[in-house]
Amino acid sequence: MTLGQGNLLHNRYRILDILGRGGMGAVYRAVDESLGVEVAVKENLFITEDYARQFRMEAIILAGIRHPNLPRVTDHFVMDDLGQYLVMDYIDGYDLRQQLEKTGPISEAEAIRIGVAACEALAYLHSRKPPILHRDIKLGNIKIGNDGQVFLVDFGLAKMGGEKDETMTGARAMTPGYSPPEQYGSARTDARSDIYSLGATLYAALTGIIPEDSLIRAVDGVKLTPLREHRPEVSERLASVIEKAMETNSAHRYQTAEDLKGALLGRAEPPTEVHSRENLQQAANQKPANQHERPSNSPLLAITLLLLILLVAGGTVWYASLNPGSLQSGLLPLVSLIRTQTAPAGVVPTSQPVAASQLPPTRSASPSIAPTKTNIAVIIPTRAAITPTRTRVPTNIPSITPSPTTTPTPAPTALGGGTAEIAFASKIDSVSQIFIAYMNGSSPQQITNIPGGACSMDWSPDGQQLIFTSPCNGESAQYPDAGLYILDMQSGETQPLPFAPGGDFEPAWSPDGEKIVFTSMRDGVMQIYLFTFSDSSLTNLSNSGIQARHPAWSPDSSRIVFTTLRLGQLQIWSMLADGTQKDQLLRTGGNFSEYLPAWAPDGASLYFSRTNNSLSSPSALISYDFNTGNYNQLTIPRPVVDVDISPDGRWIAYESTNGENPDIYICELPNGIPQSISISPLNDFDPAWRPIK
Repeated sequence: MTLGQGNLLHNRYRILDILGRGGMGAVYRAVDESLGVEVAVKENLFITEDYARQFRMEAIILAGIRHPNLPRVTDHFVMDDLGQYLVMDYIDGYDLRQQLEKTGPISEAEAIRIGVAACEALAYLHSRKPPILHRDIKLGNIKIGNDGQVFLVDFGLAKMGGEKDETMTGARAMTPGYSPPEQYGSARTDARSDIYSLGATLYAALTGIIPEDSLIRAVDGVKLTPLREHRPEVSERLASVIEKAMETNSAHRYQTAEDLKGALLGRAEPPTEVHSRENLQQAANQKPANQHERPSNSPLLAITLLLLILLVAGGTVWYASLNPGSLQSGLLPLVSLIRTQTAPAGVVPTSQPVAASQLPPTRSASPSIAPTKTNIAVIIPTRAAITPTRTRVPTNIPSITPSPTTTPTPAPTALGGGTAEIAFASKIDSVSQIFIAYMNGSSPQQITNIPGGACSMDWSPDGQQLIFTSPCNGESAQYPDAGLYILDMQSGETQPLPFAPGGDFEPAWSPDGEKIVFTSMRDGVMQIYLFTFSDSSLTNLSNSGIQARHPAWSPDSSRIVFTTLRLGQLQIWSMLADGTQKDQLLRTGGNFSEYLPAWAPDGASLYFSRTNNSLSSPSALISYDFNTGNYNQLTIPRPVVDVDISPDGRWIAYESTNGENPDIYICELPNGIPQSISISPLNDFDPAWRPIK
């Protein structure tokens, strides 16, 4: 149950407004009517044993701490008909993520001030008996009050040191770019894990770029881009401090929060304290802080990396299937990874049973692989500059702005459609909303007006309904805790698909109107799920620990193509609509990454984007002929990303850039002149042609 303004919770807390909403509940601003003070109320509606236990752990941790840089819990209770609730100090201010969105990267002085305050909070936490580990330090979890006071918030993944039990399901998540390598899989975390995350947070706050993921750095030898390459005006001293805090080997980081605090303030660095017997020799061989990687020919490094692989992967099968190669998460601008945590107002996510459909196999299936719960984002390559012809349309855009409401269970649609229109997401203010316009860019209309934003959409085959993702504040590699909603174009009503924490996005409606396939993070790693209207069932089609995303239907609804990540390469695979008979569709060699497939309406061709494995080159558009098995690179100026083919098969809509922000372009096949139909000076993305009736 979602609480609304004016509701009285627990006969004491009067709800004033919703601060944010995610997959597990919401955070509210309320007034404690007993004491007459404003408080923040955190809600957990996902009450499985593990998640409920972790929520109680957060309450216990926060109730026992008193520090000026940490929030204080004043109440914790469970309501049988609602959920679990934490009541804590309300901090009137903003987090670092919001500050970067508004004003851009912070100053060096501000980074030092925030870093020192966070270190003081961590020193306090780590000195508790037993020690308290935060394990989720990132931009959104450092909040700054309107008076300038810095707070470390959100202890949803916190852990007390010395716990011998296996990490709880509800606390296993990690954030790519911020989490140290030991936090992946079942490896042990300690105080130095928080030091890594704080260093990564300061790196992002100063540069506006998420740093390269720690696991990719540790396993594949991908190097951290020096901070000053992104922002040369940052002093060498501060850059060196932050980069040392982000060493992949915990023995080479600052060993305590006090050490990091002293380094931030420019004090002489104390001797490195070694926290484990196995790190003694490594510490003795430590190299200077401005060197980011260990020598590749070091036998000790090889042993360390082998142990890391075994701990994280649970065996060589995982390593062979998920080795992320040279993907560099730092290539994607930070603003495209930041998310809000607000879902469409009035929409209450529901859960449904999972059931697998059974269709006859036609091709040999790949061996099944047990899921491995990791969270490494497949990053869309950075856009490079091109100079296609651009046309701009008026900015006085009429808005339909339907009111989101819950309605009965979604139903399949008939075949048919609308006119030559394109839906796309456009960032206005701080979030993205969905617009439609004719293919020449005329008559744009805003069709969503949701506080959390909307994007990543697809049309029903009759063109009368649109499934979309929310919340959405801009183009992103993934959408944590987002859900899928169906908008009826005639009534303006919305309805949710079955929901679970993690994030659902990239939906694709089957051409027969009977199913929807989408990417989900509900298993901790991106997987492809199928929703069937006839029985409201959910089926994990990819069903492995290997990342799978970008699903696209064949025109006869019998097969699905998708992108997967294997051995450091993005590949396009195919499977039947029931998830069987998985096989690599294209075998074009090991030098390319291929992703974002789109099936032509006649079923004879497939289009997809291709770049090199380092993701350093702008993406080209490739066509694949199913009849001949040949593929061809089109001469459309690069980059070409997220292609959608018009219903008549003659045109494509896609995302590209002229060196500024992503825009939507259309182009006649095979090699026409690109024309921009974008409406916003900010980001326009996720094009989707409306079906023709």
